[in-house]
Amino acid sequence: MEKAPAFLGEEFGRVEVAELPGTITVRDPEPVIAHMASYLAWAEQHDATIDRARTLVVDDIARNGAYEITCLGGTLLCSR
Repeated sequence: MEKAPAFLGEEFGRVEVAELPGTITVRDPEPVIAHMASYLAWAEQHDATIDRARTLVVDDIARNGAYEITCLGGTLLCSR
């Protein structure tokens, strides 16, 4: 999103970025692990990465009561 004005600026006279920040809060590690497991592109490191992620998420939930993931989406408003 931060590069959108530069990429689209030649085609559009006006490029606005409307940021949509958010936070995902989970109290169970399984949705996080299932999401990570969907990325099979990690090939040989896949199992070790998933195991390490599970440990980190479980520890964070035990310590803080929840695991928080910050995210930033957005909408591009372009006009000529």
